[in-house]
Amino acid sequence: MKILFAATAAESFADLPAAAKKKATKSIELLQQHPSIYPVRRRGLTGGYRYCVADGYLFYYSLSALEVRITAIIPGVMLLALMTVTKSKLWSAIVEVVQ
Repeated sequence: MKILFAATAAESFADLPAAAKKKATKSIELLQQHPSIYPVRRRGLTGGYRYCVADGYLFYYSLSALEVRITAIIPGVMLLALMTVTKSKLWSAIVEVVQ
């Protein structure tokens, strides 16, 4: 199975710390033999994409019959920050309804 990187994912990979690159490389090599090994996101912007985690970074990818395409690399901290903002907005909306 051929592994391809989207342009922005390749740039993100180049900027990763050495430890993250090393762990990610092992996970990506595993994809060549077992492309469906990692789970699929069910909803949200990344719904339908498979993902793996390496040293705190989320690697999103898609599959075709002949290739694995790494489409995005997102720091896990960024995802946590987005979830926190969403929860606080939801909490504010609940407080307004109750008052």
